[in-house]
Amino acid sequence: MKKSIIKLMPIGGQAENGKSMYCLEIDDNWFIIDAGYRFPEVDKLGVDVIIPNFDYLKDNKDKIKAIFITHGHDDVMGALPYLLQEVNVPIYTTDLTADLIDQLLQRYMRHSHVSYKYKIKRVNMNATIKVAGVEVDFFPITHSIPGSVGLAFLTDYGYIVYSSEFIIDFGAPERFRCNIQKMMEIGKKGVLALLCESSYSKNDGYTSPNHKLTAKIESIFEDASGRIIISSYAQNAFRTQEIAQLAKKYNRKICFYGRDKYDNTNSLMRIAKNKKKPILDIHPACIGDNNDIQKNKDNDKLVVLLSGSPRRIYHDILDIIDGGDDKLKLQDSDTFIVASPVLPGTEKIANRAINELYKTDTHIHVLKNKELQSMHASEEDIKVLIQILNPKYFVPIKGEYQHFIAASDVAKKMNINDDHIAIVDNGEMITFKDGKLQSYRDSITIEDVMIDGLGIGDVGVKVIDDRNQLQNDGVVIIGMTIDGKTREIVANTDVQTRGFIYLKDSENVVKGIMNIAETELESYKNKTEEDIRDVRQNIKDKVNKYIIKETGKRPVILPVIIEL
Repeated sequence: MKKSIIKLMPIGGQAENGKSMYCLEIDDNWFIIDAGYRFPEVDKLGVDVIIPNFDYLKDNKDKIKAIFITHGHDDVMGALPYLLQEVNVPIYTTDLTADLIDQLLQRYMRHSHVSYKYKIKRVNMNATIKVAGVEVDFFPITHSIPGSVGLAFLTDYGYIVYSSEFIIDFGAPERFRCNIQKMMEIGKKGVLALLCESSYSKNDGYTSPNHKLTAKIESIFEDASGRIIISSYAQNAFRTQEIAQLAKKYNRKICFYGRDKYDNTNSLMRIAKNKKKPILDIHPACIGDNNDIQKNKDNDKLVVLLSGSPRRIYHDILDIIDGGDDKLKLQDSDTFIVASPVLPGTEKIANRAINELYKTDTHIHVLKNKELQSMHASEEDIKVLIQILNPKYFVPIKGEYQHFIAASDVAKKMNINDDHIAIVDNGEMITFKDGKLQSYRDSITIEDVMIDGLGIGDVGVKVIDDRNQLQNDGVVIIGMTIDGKTREIVANTDVQTRGFIYLKDSENVVKGIMNIAETELESYKNKTEEDIRDVRQNIKDKVNKYIIKETGKRPVILPVIIEL
């Protein structure tokens, strides 16, 4: 009887925050698990998001049988609109995540003026299904959005379990509750390898109850005499429910004020209208009308939940402070709670927004990052999962390298041997043969793909370098006009600078730039074999050296030569 050869390759998600994507190969059946994006570093100017590179998948698309999406967050599903243009196979996911994916894909096609068909297979959170002959078990997990699941793929040597992002919280509300019984059943049948999230693995203890917001802000609700405005990320539905329950407890109505109509809070509320069973435990009578925000009457009965993405929410706060929001105007009697943690890449805009808030007469409460723990597995959470599943091999996923080491240390404490722990980078493939992890690893180079507006992958390192140069040292534009036949200069050379040096101080430098450009054009007259493009490049190179010598700056230099 032929035994399965199992391979795993991360396409994204390793040694980074977000962009999760994993390719699991069981013989000739390939399965993609998650397909997310991440936000760019602060130096990636103009880049909206970064997605995985799909080349490896495109080259083998005939082998790919399905895509599995574990929950409704952008870091695990945001790259789907781009992936489906290259690899269009059925998407298996739970009901709420399916609705969010459907909205995401419809919006992308509408905005990008593209059209393609896609197939979403809705699966019960406790389902066991077969895809291409492979048994796949879904099991509910506790994460910050309802409908979150882990996955278990059955092989000849036991399950390959993908934990997704989870915490252990036995007191979680119904829609967020994990199914320990289903996990135990998987563990009893035997687990070959556990792919376990590790981004919080350096944290001692359990994540719960530190992820809960209620205890940190209830006293503020109790003391507030006017309207309460609270900022929270739209993708943290657990936190949204906590805020709504506090509003109910203090006889206030909650207004969901996501300024971006596509954010998760607005999406969840739209989807909820068509569901028999509520997505969140919020009674319709407790939801206020957003038009009430403009009224001065009964302001002490309102909680305004300002939701949004990490890249947008602080911009929204600044816009509200500046009076640029038609509905939401800050009042002296308001209490403003900032409950949106500062994420990498948003430090500058967050700091500016918080500073501007403190200049107002509103009552300000800013929660620090350590008070706003996300719902990711800490050390004891990982231990519980290992104890339940008892895996033969342990593979830390989703996190930076330091988190993989910490997660590996946790696994060792649970008596998993060092040679049964595999730390894998994006593009590295590990192989299980005859139920044993092989020592060799194949690898491919996987580069990030940057999305800039509608452009996919057309922003490279050179473009980013130019943007950084423009930001740091400005631009110098050199305009010249020559006779197309004689190559004589027929108009005065013009030098314009923006963001370079103050015009009053630049007279000598500008004259030097003009002299270099005109000298180079003079020599061009007698070089019939030289192309005008060569002249532009020569001017650019020589002016660049001159400016560095004179000012120490490196502006973007644009020579423009017009031939009449």
